Amino acid sequence: MVNSKNQEYSDMCNEMNIDNISLSFVIVEKGNGINPNLFDTYSVNISNKSAFKEKLIGNIVDYIKWFSDKKCLAYDPLKHKDKTFEYLEGKYINEFPKFIISFGTNPVTNYKDKITDFDFYVLSIKDNSGKDIRIIRKMNGYKKVNECGTFARISGNKLTQIDDKVIGIDNSVDLIVYDGLIFILNYNSIKKLFNLKGSFQRQVTNILEPVKSSKVIDDYDKFERNIRSNERLMNRLISMKRKGISFDNPLSNRTDVQNTIKDFSLDVSYENGKIIFDESPDKESVLNLISDYYYRTTQHKRKGIVDE
Repeated sequence: MVNSKNQEYSDMCNEMNIDNISLSFVIVEKGNGINPNLFDTYSVNISNKSAFKEKLIGNIVDYIKWFSDKKCLAYDPLKHKDKTFEYLEGKYINEFPKFIISFGTNPVTNYKDKITDFDFYVLSIKDNSGKDIRIIRKMNGYKKVNECGTFARISGNKLTQIDDKVIGIDNSVDLIVYDGLIFILNYNSIKKLFNLKGSFQRQVTNILEPVKSSKVIDDYDKFERNIRSNERLMNRLISMKRKGISFDNPLSNRTDVQNTIKDFSLDVSYENGKIIFDESPDKESVLNLISDYYYRTTQHKRKGIVDE
């Protein structure tokens, strides 16, 4: 899996030839409050000056290619590993399709009035093969200056005000959307752009369906609600699933389950082959048990929990 995603990233990098790409610019205003899944996107025409376009994209291409030597791992909502970058399939994000098709639907007509509302900008690239590469970057500190400060320049020995509001475009990249994948170069930006919490809550039911069907948890509905309402446990569940943990046939060996509860001193009630969820204060241990996350080493018999 890792090798295939690294290959897709490398293929994308190879397609990014400055001489052949078609470039457009999109500004994103993200919804908040009761509408975190909504986006307003505004298209902006780019100057035809070749030197400007080359400067706009040149350093960014170099920045992106720098990641091609790093390992590309499946997105883990719990933690990020050093010297890696991650990917997340767009299909797992509820608002992703609408976000993509909204590009270019609203031309900017009141740029000066709206600039402090914008949250991200997107350099949208189309290569010779017709594939779209969307380079996403959050608005930087210029947004705050536009709102309550003043831009100025020094001309000779005189400080003068710049009347127009400006956007700062650097050579860094937060996210790249390519071929249905979101490559995450800045770990925190994926949460700022998309409502991952809402998307992941909807996945909980599907992931835990084998557990529900097995009827190994009494008060199952309460267990599922607990996972959905506890962001830390929900992220732990999503992390388990994306690492390939299977929830089929949970707690199938009663003797091993009883021994695990005893060996690890878990505050979990287990009777007649079922976890009594309402009488189990240690909610995280219930999740760890159904995913077989407790282990004992083969030589020194050391006990532990996966990923801890």
